[in-house]
Amino acid sequence: MAGHGGTRIVAVLLSGLLLALGMFGCEYTDAGDPQRAAAPTRSSQPRAPLPTKDPATLTLEANNLVAAKELLGQGSGAVILEDSGTVGGAVSGVNKSARVEDAGPYTVTAACIGAPEVHLVIAQDPLTGLAPQDETFDCSAPYARVVQLQPGPVTVQVQVVRANSGNSTSAGAGEVAAVRIAANG
Repeated sequence: MAGHGGTRIVAVLLSGLLLALGMFGCEYTDAGDPQRAAAPTRSSQPRAPLPTKDPATLTLEANNLVAAKELLGQGSGAVILEDSGTVGGAVSGVNKSARVEDAGPYTVTAACIGAPEVHLVIAQDPLTGLAPQDETFDCSAPYARVVQLQPGPVTVQVQVVRANSGNSTSAGAGEVAAVRIAANG
């Protein structure tokens, strides 16, 4: 059985061990010590430049965006999300998130120009809100659907889907879409 003296010795030894471990990572240098060279920095390969579009394609896309927004029409009710952009090509697609404050019915409206059809996905966290809903719709007429949303984030995505290739990876000149989510008034 250890007395007070044995407990004190163990405490002193333990304190010394902790102090030594704490100083283990420290480094002390004198003014005369040689300085270490800086560690070499890593450099990554430069990214390939994003593809650029010719002025005619940019003009076509701008005109088509105006037409898609006209097809989308005026929203009724409080708009919680609205976006538009190109939906064909390697770097494209409408993808936007917003926060739903109040649970209830919301109207999702979308329109597209320049593509035969587009794929739309709207989703919330499936544990607390709307499970992912996806549809492909024809660009000849606007798309509208009422969905029940819960408070929290909601995401909408619109892209061109090409046969046998999944999401679009080839340039589609002038393919655009506009989308809106608004509370039912």
